[in-house]
Amino acid sequence: MRILFPVCRTLAALSLSAAAFAQTPTVTGVLNIADFSTNICPGAAASIFGSNFGSSASAVTVTVGTKTGYVLAATPGQINVQIPFEVSDGATTLTVKVASATSSAFNLTLKKYSPAFFTQGGAGTGPANVFNAQGNALIKESAPAKPGDNLFTYLTGLGPTTPATATGLVTALAKAATAATLTIGGADANVAFAGVTPQTVGVYQVNFTVPTGAQGTQPLVLTVGGVSSTAAVTLPLIGVTTLVNNGSFASDGTAAPGSFVSIKGNALATTDQLTGFPDTKFQGVQVTFNGKPAPLFHLLSSTTPQQIDLLVPNELPTSGTVDVQVTTPTTFYPNYKLNMVPADPGIYRLSDPSNAKRSNVIAQFNATVWLAMPASTATALKLPGNCHKSGVNALSLCGEPATIGDYLVLYVTGLGKTTPNGDPNGTPLATGQVPPVDGSVLYKTVVTPTVTVGGVPVTLLYSGLPPGLIGEYQIVFQVPSGVPSGDDVPVVVTMGNRSDTATISIQPRP
Repeated sequence: MRILFPVCRTLAALSLSAAAFAQTPTVTGVLNIADFSTNICPGAAASIFGSNFGSSASAVTVTVGTKTGYVLAATPGQINVQIPFEVSDGATTLTVKVASATSSAFNLTLKKYSPAFFTQGGAGTGPANVFNAQGNALIKESAPAKPGDNLFTYLTGLGPTTPATATGLVTALAKAATAATLTIGGADANVAFAGVTPQTVGVYQVNFTVPTGAQGTQPLVLTVGGVSSTAAVTLPLIGVTTLVNNGSFASDGTAAPGSFVSIKGNALATTDQLTGFPDTKFQGVQVTFNGKPAPLFHLLSSTTPQQIDLLVPNELPTSGTVDVQVTTPTTFYPNYKLNMVPADPGIYRLSDPSNAKRSNVIAQFNATVWLAMPASTATALKLPGNCHKSGVNALSLCGEPATIGDYLVLYVTGLGKTTPNGDPNGTPLATGQVPPVDGSVLYKTVVTPTVTVGGVPVTLLYSGLPPGLIGEYQIVFQVPSGVPSGDDVPVVVTMGNRSDTATISIQPRP
């Protein structure tokens, strides 16, 4: 086993001066230095927030109970300190002394354990600071690990050690007294070492092996003494992280035959490819469902995470699970289990640059390319508005709110089985086959979805594949009377027990 001895005095790598303020220091909060929670234990590194702390660590004394902590760094508003190992867990007080001035006692409750990972972004969430066994490579989404790799990471808050460790700079190797367990995406990883190493203060090192079958960016959770770190910390591995509906980007791990889905993961591709459908292999990259290759639409290596957009084969079952496997010219990834359902509606949306919370449907006014949207969204997207009043050409992009009585074409995916005219006994298209462009045969959904606008049910004029397209469905309806006005009126599409919700602008026409 290789143990690395990082000099973790980097916690104290701040620009310090010898000056100290004479004003009385004030403590306003004490947080775990790694995840910024209030979970702190003896021996852990913490950040004390307040004022009048000066800027010289040597001039600052932190006392917890009756024991003295080890000050790593000080600035006027923050002190980084190791909580003394020698103090007991439970309710206690903390004081800060700067030169001759001492703060009021700050009430503090110490846990027995408070495990927290140091993370790459420094906010206590996202990818953890994890390194390869040699310590010369940080594991990240652009350079993920793989099953079987030996890695190590840093945490604080693993509690007492054997032999016991005194507060301050560590001079000897010592294991955590309570055995720690580590899971990656819920799978147990073998922990070879968990403890403190020389030249560290308040920091623990954990050496572990990535379990077989793990893939994608997964939650990294350490548990010690029944206390677990937050699941918001992750470890990037090669392979598939999620498989989601391409319209809603929800329904992780669930899909319907014939729908568009997006696979997100790491080390899936090296170059973007946006054309080539219905080919089932882009640059040697292939995705199979129970061994059947899926037609690919997009291969995106430049995004984080990387992404593959594809069509789920029509021939798959509508219940149970199937094995999804990604292969590249160099790697054969583990199976990803996908739950199958008859339908899983996902509404296509467009983003509003002026309102990040808005989730506006992609809906066209019938027989035009005009889009139904709030006037503010059209302005933010630099589209002409007042389409009807201004007489904009029906084949020119334009955006305005819909109104009662308008006929709209809504775009979704995941509406399930389609056959000629929706005949339950009809034959669906083979995977990759496109319905006639001239509309001579219309492939309608066998089951009609339920749609409401502002809570008011609508009557569907059409539900099925557009001529010349597959994977993307059209729903055509007339906005009924009784729909409330507003820029964010909910549109709900439901099939069976699955539904998706987005919004639309409904306003009186000027």
